[in-house]
Amino acid sequence: MEKLQDILRERDIDTTAMFFNNSNIIYIPKKVEYALRRYVDKDLLKAIDKNTNRAIEKCLLVLSNLSITHYTNSRYKDLSSKILHEQTKKGNNNTFIYQKILKVLLTGSELAGPIIQTDNYYIVGHKTKSFKIADAYFKVGLTKYKLKDDIIIRERNKVFYKRLKLVFNNVITRNLIEVYSQITLPTVKQVLAEGKRLAKAKTLTNKGKIITMRNKHSDSNWVDVSKRSFVEDSIDLFCMLTENGYMIPIVGDDRSGGRVVDSFTLMPSWIRNIIKIDGKKIVEADYTALHPNLVVKIYSGETEFITHQKVADFLGVDKSVAKIEHLSYFNKANCHMLNSPLHRYYMTTDFSMMVRIYKDKKEFGYKITSKRLFKLEVEIMIEVISRLNEYGIFVGYVYDALFTSQKNLMLVRLIMNEVLREMNIKTVC
Repeated sequence: MEKLQDILRERDIDTTAMFFNNSNIIYIPKKVEYALRRYVDKDLLKAIDKNTNRAIEKCLLVLSNLSITHYTNSRYKDLSSKILHEQTKKGNNNTFIYQKILKVLLTGSELAGPIIQTDNYYIVGHKTKSFKIADAYFKVGLTKYKLKDDIIIRERNKVFYKRLKLVFNNVITRNLIEVYSQITLPTVKQVLAEGKRLAKAKTLTNKGKIITMRNKHSDSNWVDVSKRSFVEDSIDLFCMLTENGYMIPIVGDDRSGGRVVDSFTLMPSWIRNIIKIDGKKIVEADYTALHPNLVVKIYSGETEFITHQKVADFLGVDKSVAKIEHLSYFNKANCHMLNSPLHRYYMTTDFSMMVRIYKDKKEFGYKITSKRLFKLEVEIMIEVISRLNEYGIFVGYVYDALFTSQKNLMLVRLIMNEVLREMNIKTVC
């Protein structure tokens, strides 16, 4: 399926997704509930809560934070101590229960081994610890679980309504609530038919992966498995994102520039392309090579109207190479930028700008460039969406692109370009 590592890392998703229809459904590895009940030391569970059923559900709730890693390139995911505490605390008691939960999950049992593993790498105030589901539980896949404990449900509902309230305080998320009512989703049967069609045509995803039918084969069936996006995996993700209602949109923190994540930003793009607005197929409006042109704006570069094709022609490579490399080039550490085929283009065409980027990364850390990019991107999209909403037009949001109906496309593009002209950013939609 289409991998989502970059998206999730950039959006800093630290919480379990909550859905409008049922906030008490979570996704957990198969067999893990049985292992917690059958094999884990009961004294460890009772240290979490004297009620072992409640202790087990708190373990499952924390573990569910890692479920999205089934759909990412990286098995590891950062878990915020602040979020874990909010998910697992006892009412107003500030005892850090989550630490005891992590101990249970990291210990697991003598027979079945640990349930999760950690890289133990963290920097206070900058980098939280990362965790992954242990191989034995990861390989069996996910299952849906409905929370049963009244106290956990009550606390989770508090978080649900708190997050719902935040939706109406943000231009992008408030707009999304309006557009959700206009969207018609395809059935799983329709998604499968589209996936088979794309696989037969050997269509590539936006990340350059070949859309492929797995047909119950294991990954070992393909020597180039890392270059493939499996239809069945994409359908699993589609169901996870939509079967309990849409995700409540999540606004990222300053590390992601306030980018918003919802069911449609996380959805494989080929599936998103077959949803409908007001009964009509959607169309997408996106900027041409927005991030390279934002870099020019932020770091006072000299090159204007950068396009993937222009860069590809300079380097003598296919346009797809430039497009895919642009997804990550400016987000890399200085030493890793050297290894990108794009490096020669930018060092040749805008050396002074690259020196400024190098100094910025050296002083504030390599992620500073992506932070600045995402912040400016969000400012642009907020302004665009605000103006469209004034016309009574509500749009789907995919970071630096918007989707809408054909009848509104011209106005959407007009306003997207208008905002960039006013901000003196040299690219177009």
